[in-house]
Amino acid sequence: MTRIVTDIGRQGRSGRSRRSGRAARRERIERGGDDRRLLPVALALWGSCLGTHLLFDAGMAMMDGGAGRDDGSTGVTNSWALSVALLTIIAVAALWQVGRVCARNGTGRVLIIVCVAAALLGANAAWCADVTAWSDPAAAAVRDGAAYAAVEGTALGGAQASSNRNVDCQTDLRLRTFSDGSVIQPSTATVRLFASGHACTHLRRGAAYQAQGTLSQAEIGAVRLWLVTEDGNVPQRIRDQPKYEQWRERIQEAFLDATEGLSEQGRILVPGLTMGFLGQDRLTEESSGVASIDDTYARRLEDRFRTAGIMHLMAVSGGHFAVIAGLIRRIGAWLLADRRVIALATMGASAMLAALMAPGDSVGRALVMGWVSAAAMFLGRRPQALSALNVTAIGMLLTKPALAYSYGFALSCAAVLGIILMARGIAGVLARLLPDALADMTAMTVAAQLATLPIQVLMEPSLPVWSVPANLLTAPVVTFATLAGLAGLAVAWASPSAGAACAWVASWGTQVMERVAMWLGSGEQATIPWAGGVGGAMLLLAVEGSLIAAVLTVRRRLGLGRDAAHGMHALPGERFGRNPRNRIRIWWADTVGMMERWNRGDA
Repeated sequence: MTRIVTDIGRQGRSGRSRRSGRAARRERIERGGDDRRLLPVALALWGSCLGTHLLFDAGMAMMDGGAGRDDGSTGVTNSWALSVALLTIIAVAALWQVGRVCARNGTGRVLIIVCVAAALLGANAAWCADVTAWSDPAAAAVRDGAAYAAVEGTALGGAQASSNRNVDCQTDLRLRTFSDGSVIQPSTATVRLFASGHACTHLRRGAAYQAQGTLSQAEIGAVRLWLVTEDGNVPQRIRDQPKYEQWRERIQEAFLDATEGLSEQGRILVPGLTMGFLGQDRLTEESSGVASIDDTYARRLEDRFRTAGIMHLMAVSGGHFAVIAGLIRRIGAWLLADRRVIALATMGASAMLAALMAPGDSVGRALVMGWVSAAAMFLGRRPQALSALNVTAIGMLLTKPALAYSYGFALSCAAVLGIILMARGIAGVLARLLPDALADMTAMTVAAQLATLPIQVLMEPSLPVWSVPANLLTAPVVTFATLAGLAGLAVAWASPSAGAACAWVASWGTQVMERVAMWLGSGEQATIPWAGGVGGAMLLLAVEGSLIAAVLTVRRRLGLGRDAAHGMHALPGERFGRNPRNRIRIWWADTVGMMERWNRGDA
């Protein structure tokens, strides 16, 4: 009888422990300040979009490879379609089985169902987008090789220095019509237009053009079609820029003119830090009087920035929007403004900032995420960075599935995700030895680096050795240089002298960045060779997982709480362990107290 009662008691205790463990897991997933429920949904959507795109490309390659054969091309197509269907069925069944296991372990089946639905929705969106792009007349015309084409389209940007050495400039066109010389067909493809000579100074963002030349598949870059115009064949403008595009171009050109009086590093880096547009990419007429930038120095400086691991400073990301949003909140608090007014002002300022920046996927991510956070403030909800990031990724992937294989979008999201998930824990460990500000700064840099390195390895099989020190050395000047550059961008169109003064102040900060890049980005020891491709990325993920596990172990051994309060400002009930930093602070506090008592005794 005693044994039966004991067994029943053990079962009850084990049942309560299991229930408490499940509740703890649910609380950890759904905690208000760190709600992670949408993270698996976003990852499932992203993975399905990327996987569908890869499957589509592989299938189209098989079909194109068998198109010229009379024996078996139809069989290849049918077998490929059957393989895709079988893989889809297997993936859904596997996810459903995982859902059953998770439901037994305390995780809600609803989350798994939502992930499956998101994966299927993403696969459908990506498939439709790929089919639309593949069946476009412009894409179909170049499958068998380069061909003559006459197109009409709208320029998505101004003329920039060309990545093709045979021509002078380039811009992207969103097509409206396509003609192979015999039939004019509607088209929605995006092509990269290459031009030379006098035509480069007349390409304006937002204007519509007629162009003709050789259309071919792209050799490099995200845009899959290239249209190279012949010498003397200038694209004809058929519609002028809208008014807001003229306003945008006037402000940008005024700021670029304001940087002309700076040193060479300032003329290159200040526009890059402010607008994401390096100074050497600006095209001007020879008669304009603007001094040209030394191409050799510009290429070396860009290479050193990339090798040192601080090239992201020259790309507009969430930092610009965070600076503007923080400034508006401070001004609103000083004026005692209503939160709705602050939220609307933040959204308006973010939209104007994005309009003046060089277009990019990271800019779009930062803009949408800022709007989501501002909407939460408008509704009286506390903004949550992780939830805002997940909502942003889900919304943008559904509206534009091609972002799933955009390196810029992936790097931007990964850096923010790493900072949100890992920076606090890393700072808690580093704060045992470093001052609070330096610990937080180092933790953010390390967290962003850990999250983005696997993606960087896919782009280039090497690891930057001095990335963390380079980011720490440049961090003190990034904010003030960015603010000075944005101030110059805002006033240069009205007062060129004021814009030049702001650009000169910003060049102080870029001078520090240039020195750090030239110092840490030089030499063969600046990078470590690493395996490239998916294998290299997976290997790096395994190494990073081991490092994160070690950090968590150290954090648990040191008794740091989840919120990782630094130093002597420990939370109530948190273990206050011995470490060198606490010893120094206690010694300093005792010394100051002793000197004060000694002074009072003398008085």
